[in-house]
Amino acid sequence: MINSNVVAEVPSAKLVKTSCVSNSETTNDSDSDSKTTDASEKQSAEPQDPKAQDSPYNEFLDLLSQKNGEGASCKVKDPSYDEFVGLLSADSGAETAKPKPAAGSSCPVATGLVPRARAPESSSDSSRPVHLHLGPGNSSGKCPFRHGTVYAGPYPGYVHGNPKRGICPRGCRPELNSEIAESETPKKTLLREATEYIELYYHERRDEMKGVEGFATKEERMAEIQASIDSTGTYAHTFDELQHGARVAWRNSPKCSNRKYWQQLKLLDCRDVTTNRGMYDSCVRHLEKAMSCGSSEAYVTVFRPAPPEKDGPRIWNDQLLQYASYNNDGVVLGDPKNLRFTEMLEERFGWTGPPDGKRGPYDYLPLVVQADPDGPPKLFDLPLEVAPPVHIHHHKYSELSSLNMRWYPIPAVCAMDMDIGGLVYTAVPFNGWYAITEVVRDLTDETRYNLLRPIADALGHDADTKPGEAPLWIDHVMAILGEAVYHSFKAAKIAVVDHFNLINMFYDWYNDEMKYRKYCPVNWKWVIPPMSSSASPAYLGLNQAQEYTLKPNYFVGKSFLQLEVESFGPRDRTKAVNDLIRAVHLALVFKRMISRFRSRKQPVLIIYASVTGNAATYASDLGAILRSGCNVSFVDACGVNSSLDQEPLRLIESSTLTIFVSSTQGNGELPSLSQKFFSNLFDHSGHLLKGRNCAVLGFGSTAYPVFCGAAAHLSSKLAEQGAQEVVVRGQCDAVEGETSAFYQWTSNLVTTLANMDNASPFMLKLANSMEESTASSLVQQRNLMRSIKIELFTHEEVESAAAKSYMRRSGSMGSLRGSFTGGVEEKHEMPRRERILKIIKSSSQQETLAKNMLAGRVISREDLGGSGLGSEVGRKTSVLKIDLKSCGDPPYQPGDHVRVFPRNVVSEHHLGEFIGHLSGDISLLDYMYVTFEDINMPKSELAVALPLVHDNLEQLVPMGYFFEKVVALLAPIPMQALGEMAELATSKKEKVRLKTLGQNKTEYERMNSFNSLKWLGLFGWFPSLSKQVSIPFLLCNMKRNHPRSYSISSCKAIVGSELHLCVGRYLYSCGGSRKEAGICSSFLTSVEPGDEILFKLESAPSFHHPLDPSCPVIFICAGTGESLEPGLDFLWAQLTTCITISQGFAPIRGLLMQRSYFQSRGQKLGAAYMFFGSRCSREGLFHDDLRELVNKRVLTKCYMCYSREPGQQRQHTTDKLQSAKMKAIIAPILKRGDSHVFICGSANLAEQSKSALAEMTSETYMDDFIASGRLHCDVFGAVTPTSSSGPRFVDEIMNTERSGIGMPMD
Repeated sequence: MINSNVVAEVPSAKLVKTSCVSNSETTNDSDSDSKTTDASEKQSAEPQDPKAQDSPYNEFLDLLSQKNGEGASCKVKDPSYDEFVGLLSADSGAETAKPKPAAGSSCPVATGLVPRARAPESSSDSSRPVHLHLGPGNSSGKCPFRHGTVYAGPYPGYVHGNPKRGICPRGCRPELNSEIAESETPKKTLLREATEYIELYYHERRDEMKGVEGFATKEERMAEIQASIDSTGTYAHTFDELQHGARVAWRNSPKCSNRKYWQQLKLLDCRDVTTNRGMYDSCVRHLEKAMSCGSSEAYVTVFRPAPPEKDGPRIWNDQLLQYASYNNDGVVLGDPKNLRFTEMLEERFGWTGPPDGKRGPYDYLPLVVQADPDGPPKLFDLPLEVAPPVHIHHHKYSELSSLNMRWYPIPAVCAMDMDIGGLVYTAVPFNGWYAITEVVRDLTDETRYNLLRPIADALGHDADTKPGEAPLWIDHVMAILGEAVYHSFKAAKIAVVDHFNLINMFYDWYNDEMKYRKYCPVNWKWVIPPMSSSASPAYLGLNQAQEYTLKPNYFVGKSFLQLEVESFGPRDRTKAVNDLIRAVHLALVFKRMISRFRSRKQPVLIIYASVTGNAATYASDLGAILRSGCNVSFVDACGVNSSLDQEPLRLIESSTLTIFVSSTQGNGELPSLSQKFFSNLFDHSGHLLKGRNCAVLGFGSTAYPVFCGAAAHLSSKLAEQGAQEVVVRGQCDAVEGETSAFYQWTSNLVTTLANMDNASPFMLKLANSMEESTASSLVQQRNLMRSIKIELFTHEEVESAAAKSYMRRSGSMGSLRGSFTGGVEEKHEMPRRERILKIIKSSSQQETLAKNMLAGRVISREDLGGSGLGSEVGRKTSVLKIDLKSCGDPPYQPGDHVRVFPRNVVSEHHLGEFIGHLSGDISLLDYMYVTFEDINMPKSELAVALPLVHDNLEQLVPMGYFFEKVVALLAPIPMQALGEMAELATSKKEKVRLKTLGQNKTEYERMNSFNSLKWLGLFGWFPSLSKQVSIPFLLCNMKRNHPRSYSISSCKAIVGSELHLCVGRYLYSCGGSRKEAGICSSFLTSVEPGDEILFKLESAPSFHHPLDPSCPVIFICAGTGESLEPGLDFLWAQLTTCITISQGFAPIRGLLMQRSYFQSRGQKLGAAYMFFGSRCSREGLFHDDLRELVNKRVLTKCYMCYSREPGQQRQHTTDKLQSAKMKAIIAPILKRGDSHVFICGSANLAEQSKSALAEMTSETYMDDFIASGRLHCDVFGAVTPTSSSGPRFVDEIMNTERSGIGMPMD
């Protein structure tokens, strides 16, 4: 065996080998088998005088005394000299009469402390360690710190650090691999490495595994391995040995800065796979697993190891996800890094590019796998939907979207070998999650996509550095791109970490490793981030870190060039050499960040949990307000990847106030991605919050049964922890309007903080400024309106100015029609031509709403049923098919959501009438150009105060487009706007009426319920306002037409480049017989083929089908009303609300399509039961489709539940579930560990279904069922009455109108 550590010489020239076993393990080691067959090693050690100077024994005692002072684990009594000699004799294989130490004795084997002898001066090779090969049954010479043999390769010695210093306190140093190879046979190397790993494994896993049935003792396991190696030349790892070995290999990887989470690596054991197809399917399964959790968990797929002295299965790609590269006459399209690999695919495998034949810069490379090194490799195209790319956008710099940048969601490395205990696994795809700097470098490096200058051009930076100037624009562009990458991955719900947190977490973990494990290999230049490096203490703290190789570990495997030659023979390399891409990396300018002086400001931490980003925006606004009086830090509760992340806990400890801002998801729950963080904070962090000042701000909607339930839950948990809420919990209602409630709560918070004893002068100043701001809010509103300037241009003027033939003409073309400042018409002096040309040049010329949105064309609309299909207000259910080819064919999964941007379903005649009543001479065909002249208000504040102005600022916007698509023309007029318009009315009677409606909430609600005070009908109700209301007034008081969310009801693998929606027209009555339709549902159920629909895709991984189609599944779906309590049915009938069954069935339709796809691929389907709620059988919606799915065994059984079937007793889905027959069928399925339940319908249906399922099992079991992620709910708000005057329907002012989804109200 190789002694990788410091060895000791004894008088007989014997070498000492140490063991890493603990005291309790020492007595079980078999010394009877420790004799070696080497004749030269059978000499016995002569006893040495323990008092002799510089004897090994004295040096041993000195070393032991030093160790005894370092920690409790090393505090043992000094061994006797006889024990010491006995140890040497036993380890060397010599016969000795010295007894073996008794159990619990402090022998050197137990402590692992071995004398470091001085080499004789006469030795010419004293610096080179001599290796002693031990026979079977002996462990190799291991250090007490159990790191095993230390290798110098594949790295050239110490890349960093002091080569004279050992890698651990014992002084162990690396050995050259060539020296080890010379001194061992392959079989002995295998046995030594197996022994070293088993020693490590039992030391680290024995306590946890000893209760597992069938877990062998270390001696039994070593005997099994010895016997297997003797008979077959190799052995096999158990599952836990393999998983722990893969984790330790990650821990030992010196170039990885994310090793803090090594213990969470999950093994996908595929050692039984023997075919190319099996390897490909396993790789796809790996990607699906990683994507199902948003890449927040690390997985490693392990195929069978290489046989002794042979090669094993291989994956030719460097990563599972990579982009192709094409050489088009010297111009590279795609990722230049993969040019040679792409050319190899074209030449050797005949690959011609994507299946659709369209080559682009972001085409996924196919996978090339080779299950048998003696067999042929196989190429498989990788479906895009397996891992949809992340499109790179910036929430502030929309110009970046024009570059159409994207990146694959997860780094899945596969060109690595994994060496564990002497076994080499040659195919081990491994994924983690990206750091933003990795993606930034991939997009900007000269040898990669080289987009640094295109990004600078899009941002308006001058990238041409002039003489004497510094190219500091590079820093700015890289920082903005980093923000865009972080924002885009978060928006796509894909895990990503910034480089600041990454290196700080690694540095803390490294220090812990050095403190407790005593060793940790590090490559400084790899772990230090390439951006803002010196901002972390690790920049200097790791500059003496050492790099060396330990096993288990990951090593670079064979390149595809080697594998190509082995399979096909050498090819003509002339073209490859000529096109070789220079591997030159840009040197980054490191600039140390200088923190501002904040000693007098109290630290405040804002922890926010947001799904759609609304709560995050308000958290940002809150931080912006508090920043002038506090040092504000933020923690994204949805973005914390691991419960081991201690940074949020440190921030809480150092903050004087912790503010929790949370949206509400589903039926009063915390956002699902934040639950892990809050569970760790409240359940596993002790009483961290005890006695601390806290505040809670919640966002929700009173349209849901549980209003702001997430905020209430946080308040309850804080009370249990002993925290003190300094201000009453804030609750912002999307129905009533969130902004006013937010600012009122913020004002109360600031006032409370200013009144505290330790309030800083900054906080007092902030409180005074907010009081002044609140007192003059109306004045500020009017000042803001006067700052809005509107310039109008006719359609002919804009078209003429834009035409090149007219742009070249000279001379004036007349005067502008006019401009409006606060509604007052003024003459513009600048000649029209020059002004319009200047505006066209400065304006982005893009429709604001279309930014960051996808535009698809309607293929068809099929009306399935409902009464009054020809009426504008009749019931209607439609299936829409949307073509995705025109918007890049983006990927999606069944169960995902689509946010549709609606169009006001208003005739051109009515739009013209409304615009005609506005002040000024305005036409539908006119264009407006909006500017804002208040230079004291930054754009970030303008976006909150006047979102319509901000979104259309300095844009040339068509008036018809603005009133048809941009503004919520069919939304109710706010009370505040009605009160302000009282001053504009010319009729005294209308003045009084408007003033009353603006001040009396009860009167306002009564009139709005029965008369629908919408903007479109403003001049019908109040004729004297005609020509008195200006466009700036509307920009200050109207709301944007928000997108509405719908569940996708198709499977891309079945329908291709299409997207299907099942939409039921949302109808309601506010009194009398008049019915009204919802904005978006009315729009979607009236579109025609060829019409354009603006939308945005949103991933909903919590409602995806299980990755394993053999899992049993239960579907429960119903339309709104199916889940109402019987006592509420009369209310339902009175309201005459008609929402079709498609709302609950929409996402289930897509999941059933996916099951059909699984079946078509020959995959085994598990049992699937559906409980389908409908009004009556004559509606017949999707009944034929369901019967066909049952006949094809895609569904095992479908139970129809009718609530209004003539001649039958009413039956809801929950009634069916609660029957004795169903309990006998469903209960055993629920108790299986792999079953899943999907519920889609109203929030009431979800709650009642959960209760019914809990009755079949137990409350505790259902809690565990939900916690394991096997209950999937897609719920929407219930219709609830608010007063006797009528119900509150808020579809017109918020996003409650949807088709079978659980919209997070934030």
